[in-house]
Amino acid sequence: MSTKINVRSPFYLNLTEPTAPLPDYDCSVAFPAGSTTGFSIDNQGIITDPTPSVGTVFSRTSTDGDFSNDKFAVENSDTSRTVVYTITIPTGFSNSSDIYFTCPQTTTQPGTGAGGGTAPTAPCSGGPSTSGSIAAQNLAVGGATVDIDLSGSFTSETTYAINNTNPLLITTALSGSVLTLTTNNIGGTATLYAIGRDNSYPTTCEATQSIAVTVTTPDAWSCTSPVNPALSGGSIAANGDITRPSGAATIQGVSLTNGGALLSPENTGSANTGSGSRNIDLFFKMLVPNGYSNAGASLFCETTLVQAGTTAATYTCQIAALTNQQISKDGSISLGSTAQDDASNKYVDSFTPPSPALTTVATDTTHTIQYQVIIPPTFNGANGTATINCNVDVRQPATVSICGTNNKFISIGRNNLTDFDNVVYATSNPVTSTEGNLKTGQAAQICENGNAFNGQDKFYAIFNSNSNVGGPTGGDFYVYRIDSNGIVTQVELINPSGSIAI
Repeated sequence: MSTKINVRSPFYLNLTEPTAPLPDYDCSVAFPAGSTTGFSIDNQGIITDPTPSVGTVFSRTSTDGDFSNDKFAVENSDTSRTVVYTITIPTGFSNSSDIYFTCPQTTTQPGTGAGGGTAPTAPCSGGPSTSGSIAAQNLAVGGATVDIDLSGSFTSETTYAINNTNPLLITTALSGSVLTLTTNNIGGTATLYAIGRDNSYPTTCEATQSIAVTVTTPDAWSCTSPVNPALSGGSIAANGDITRPSGAATIQGVSLTNGGALLSPENTGSANTGSGSRNIDLFFKMLVPNGYSNAGASLFCETTLVQAGTTAATYTCQIAALTNQQISKDGSISLGSTAQDDASNKYVDSFTPPSPALTTVATDTTHTIQYQVIIPPTFNGANGTATINCNVDVRQPATVSICGTNNKFISIGRNNLTDFDNVVYATSNPVTSTEGNLKTGQAAQICENGNAFNGQDKFYAIFNSNSNVGGPTGGDFYVYRIDSNGIVTQVELINPSGSIAI
């Protein structure tokens, strides 16, 4: 914008163009409209972190009792899980100096269906198993690498995956069955998870192997290195109760003085009877992680926390930071969660039904849904039922089948193209394709009974009708290579002798 004011001589004005205030960084910025791109937990309790729209994930934790070594325990039945992420705030926000912001994310961990458990989301049975264990790895900081062949750590597996719980510490790369670990520029420890699956996953279960990794550095850990500051977040209630901040190392306790006695319970012993908040300096005892020259030592790190006053804060939609609100393909609306939710309290109470009611849509459609959120106990006006209204833009996915309508017939699957040499194959298995022309079937979607066909990366003779193809007296015919998702990855025209004709 420009600022122009006309004045008559001899008056002079020296004006500065106003600057727009910087926005606050919060969970609605990190995950707009409840978006949790990439966030999931599989039936072995292994977490795949979300990708924030703005900012980067620094760490994660959970208050669930069976959360250990950055994963959850296996459950027989579907189980709701909440993971609290510490996000690094980028520059350009009014609270960038806070360095971090915490955002809870909730999803369902599928059950395995074992022991009579109910697992409507993704039951599984059978599948690969583990073989032995993977040795712990000790690597030097700054680019040290090691290759681990995963093929001897599982049985009956066909594919592999890796869950890297600490990408700031270690970088992972997977080529076939070989996992490569490369250290970054900080020391510490992490537990990674190697995963073995077969071609029927997730109908079959996956198997997991833990890998303990220690990255050693000659440097000493301190309250300002490798993370400065080592503590972020935290608060103090008006009565003095302390909510611990997030730490770059394990917090062993808190004291009112440097090196002083640890508080138990963790309360400052001084209530704030004033109406306004105040700052309190506290010292948190930190256990130096493995990998540093002073590993195992304890250091006291100072931080300043805000103690609330007696005047309760006003609860707003920004504070509620609604997440995981969703609309299914049939128009069903889910409540999702707030930043204040915990294992015992869920504050999203209801939503105002849209008018007209939602039905299926042909294209992805965004709806503004008004949610009624119960005011939590520590906020002004809370009485257990009082609510505020929060509008959330939620995307409803289109009801569009991935399957085509072109009827085709395929043979049994073979491992190699040469298996079609001078052999007659019956194309008797009915399927559908998104491509009608056999010649241009590359990248087509093949389906069976309305679902993606699991081709197991094998080769299939394909024809427009239930017939026989191949053999020394047959004509040219097409062979498709189809992956486990039903996608055609290779198209070949085979002549009667079995050799490639194009």
